Amino acid sequence: MWRWVTRRLNGCMNPSVAVGFLLCLVGCGESAPPCSDESRFIAAVSAGCLVQSQAGTLLVRDWRGKLALPGGSVARDESAHCGAEREVFEEAGLTVVAGQLATVFDNGFHLFRCHADPDAAPRILRPAEIKEVGWWRPERVTDAEWRYPGQGAVITELLAVETATTNPPETQSINQ
Repeated sequence: MWRWVTRRLNGCMNPSVAVGFLLCLVGCGESAPPCSDESRFIAAVSAGCLVQSQAGTLLVRDWRGKLALPGGSVARDESAHCGAEREVFEEAGLTVVAGQLATVFDNGFHLFRCHADPDAAPRILRPAEIKEVGWWRPERVTDAEWRYPGQGAVITELLAVETATTNPPETQSINQ
């Protein structure tokens, strides 16, 4: 790909300008907002967020067509929840607050339940990395669409636990 880009751009701009332009496409854009709580420190290699809204669960689709929760690598001196908040902003353009730790996957990925403004709309800030961002119903996503095998089942289970704890079944009195 690099050879194709330099051939195409060589006639119209300096190759170092072309490299700068490509790097900007990959990593430039808005800066992530500050972490919601820097005093809370959990070390992790990678982290992400499970963000829910009335429209569904926030997911990102990469250029291979695979869906995943927004998340990624945590910086050396960054806490897991701060890394999760930053990654959601970088991949989905949403400012979130990381809440409770939902689970830790076998590979060390820390997944937090995160909260966003209900009126906020996701948007792509890294077009070289993310093809699509939006709200999906995980139970409607096929296993083949997930970036990681079994990820859909884990997410669906976490959502079921959340629904059960936030919407307990109504109880009836037998003395009515």
